[in-house]
Amino acid sequence: MKKRLIFNILVYCCILNISAHSKSDIMNYISKYKDIALKHEKVYGIPASITLAQGILESGAGTSGLTRNGNNHFGVKAGSRWKGNIYKAWDDEPVQSKFRIYSSAEESYEDHAKVLKGKRYQSLYSYSVYDYRAWAFGLQKAGYATAKKYAQALIGYIEAYKLYALNGGVKLKAGKTVVITKYNTKKQPVFDAECQLGEDEQTDEEQAVKNVVNRYLVEINDVRCTLLYPGETLSSISMKYNISKDRLLKYNELGDEDALEEGDIVFLEKKKSKYEGARDFYKVKENDDLYSISQQFGIKVANLAKMNNMNLFTQLKIGERLKLK
Repeated sequence: MKKRLIFNILVYCCILNISAHSKSDIMNYISKYKDIALKHEKVYGIPASITLAQGILESGAGTSGLTRNGNNHFGVKAGSRWKGNIYKAWDDEPVQSKFRIYSSAEESYEDHAKVLKGKRYQSLYSYSVYDYRAWAFGLQKAGYATAKKYAQALIGYIEAYKLYALNGGVKLKAGKTVVITKYNTKKQPVFDAECQLGEDEQTDEEQAVKNVVNRYLVEINDVRCTLLYPGETLSSISMKYNISKDRLLKYNELGDEDALEEGDIVFLEKKKSKYEGARDFYKVKENDDLYSISQQFGIKVANLAKMNNMNLFTQLKIGERLKLK
């Protein structure tokens, strides 16, 4: 991930087998770290909702190898000024990158806050701590992340898990400026109705996050896999699971990561030559092709084509039965 500070130093490498994060992982993460996020909102002026959404996205809700082994929740790299321990993992570089190991999650969150207090992000502090939408798009505009939908992903997590309510905020309408009309006796802000969205109204960002998280995967055909979560890139998956991008492209039979879209299955190991589950056949549906079916069942696309006497470019017909083994 090309973001924030870029540091340079040596690092120790440890590979950890982990799975995609689920809704329960996210809920546990929020419960565990919301107090730190709220504290940093008071001390640094960074919205607690933004801090937590970034932590969820960048640490895989605490499941990534970097987070589990190094207490590093935000992918901050190590550099010549860093005197602590170090961890090596793949991201978007041709060699493994070097990341900071922290003594605690609190230290990682503290470092993240210091990054966001840097000159690059100073314009964000003109926004209210309740305006999570402005902060999300401001972070992306300032170059915090390379994922094309990073801002939308942060918004999606904030809305799907009601992180805006942590500091007494409300769900916001897109394109509206946050306006506080008054404060009640407990200093709870009262917001202009024009900027609020009903709790039962779902935004596109919220729906996108829910759709992917609800498809939580661990294995297909006994092959480890994950999903491309909103706001992620193949580089962030590479870092999360400590597998090089080249290997991920090979495992998923891709020539270019641009072919991936959010919600797509990403295999973390080689797919198999046939399906080893109970199912023998698959009935072709609309928009299916050999590649999408090979990903769905964890079968190498060439093997799937061969067992059905097809070539890789065969046009499938709706209702056609394909052999899986």
